[in-house]
Amino acid sequence: MGKMKKLLIAGVACYAAYKLGQKYLKEKNMTAEDVFDCAKKKAEEFAKQAAGVVPTTKDDETSERKVYTFGKEKRVGIVHLADGVTGLYDNRKNYPVEKKVNSYSEDGGKLYVYSDAADYVITDEPFFMNVYVKDKAQSEAIAVALGKVYAADEIAVYNYGSSDRLDAQGMAAKAEADKVAAEQAAAKAREEELKAEEAAAKQAEKAADDIKAAAEEAADTMEAKAEEVVEQAAGAAGDQVG
Repeated sequence: MGKMKKLLIAGVACYAAYKLGQKYLKEKNMTAEDVFDCAKKKAEEFAKQAAGVVPTTKDDETSERKVYTFGKEKRVGIVHLADGVTGLYDNRKNYPVEKKVNSYSEDGGKLYVYSDAADYVITDEPFFMNVYVKDKAQSEAIAVALGKVYAADEIAVYNYGSSDRLDAQGMAAKAEADKVAAEQAAAKAREEELKAEEAAAKQAEKAADDIKAAAEEAADTMEAKAEEVVEQAAGAAGDQVG
């Protein structure tokens, strides 16, 4: 058995243990946390051993982008997204689920996909995708991204070490609402800014008009006084002549 196949089986075995459910846990006297710890250790070990490994083509697909397709309808597949970049792609939704696939395997009607950020377990009939996020700091971003695209009956997102399912759809809806609120707040702020600029412009225009009026009034006054002085000087000159 080749090294790559052994590594893939190691990853599959851990997920298989998890999927056996409560019956398995009771028989083995393990808690859900024990199973998740097993998954995490296996995944970390697998990631270290298989880092950078890109599996060989298993299909004879004609498209150069496709490396491997899964399922009866070939809904999801491993594809070349760019030079040196292999990703997990949902053909039905035209959506790149994962943009950095390290390796993958198929076993028992399930596709197991391993990446740095998360690992994926995908079933075909019916389609369902379990997502196990490795870094909690990335959980919200991953859940929101997937929640925008998939319904609750299509995906489940978890953190390694926890059996609590994240509300991906709720988080996505909140993120969208926050985005809309932020956009509305920005639009409101811009509207207020434009109003302030308009008010300032009107105030400046009024001030300019006031200055112009005052200057014109001062000029008229000076002109009137000049005319008065001229008239007085003319009168005085006439008196001297007479």
